[in-house]
Amino acid sequence: MASKAAFELSRAQQDVLNEMPLTFLVTFDEPKRWPITHAISWVQAPNERTIRLALTKNSHVITLLSHEKTASLIFFEGGLAYSIALSHVHEFEPSVKPALHLRFFEGKVEEVRNISFYGATYGQPDIIKNVRCRSSRKVGP
Repeated sequence: MASKAAFELSRAQQDVLNEMPLTFLVTFDEPKRWPITHAISWVQAPNERTIRLALTKNSHVITLLSHEKTASLIFFEGGLAYSIALSHVHEFEPSVKPALHLRFFEGKVEEVRNISFYGATYGQPDIIKNVRCRSSRKVGP
């Protein structure tokens, strides 16, 4: 049985995405003719129709998003797995930039679909974010 599509995020879905859970970003590499998937966690849903995400500044996905302007985002909420189809994906400058080497993108939510298989429930995986300093340079006096 096919799941029904929604055309915006629910409040619960926004809340989960704003907690920066594990999500999977799926883009399409046109020259190779295959999908590319990346696990990311820097995601924000400022409203029911907008997704923002941050990517490592040298990620291959940045090139793909610059050309294709579409992507899918897969995440877990309420024991279910969801896929969000994004359009009009473009780079933007946030008002506050973290001191990390990131680039920021925003996309319009076109469709939200439950992609769970029948009888499945999912939990959020445990994530440990290791932040490594690339420089041992001392700051300050």
